[in-house]
Amino acid sequence: MSALTLPEVFDLRLRLKALEEEVASGTLSLFVRCEKEDEILEIKEKLGEFDRAKGNNEEECLHCSG
Repeated sequence: MSALTLPEVFDLRLRLKALEEEVASGTLSLFVRCEKEDEILEIKEKLGEFDRAKGNNEEECLHCSG
């Protein structure tokens, strides 16, 4: 997977929040809710990979100007 940029991470976090609010609303059908929950899991995986890569001290951060 390619490295995420900070704007992409920001967009993913916004999308995640919106999806979680939709699921929590209780207005979705079972099928649609399952699709939204799958998307939530995918986003959380991507954000988790970003966080792990960010904390990895072996390589310099792509977003640092150092």
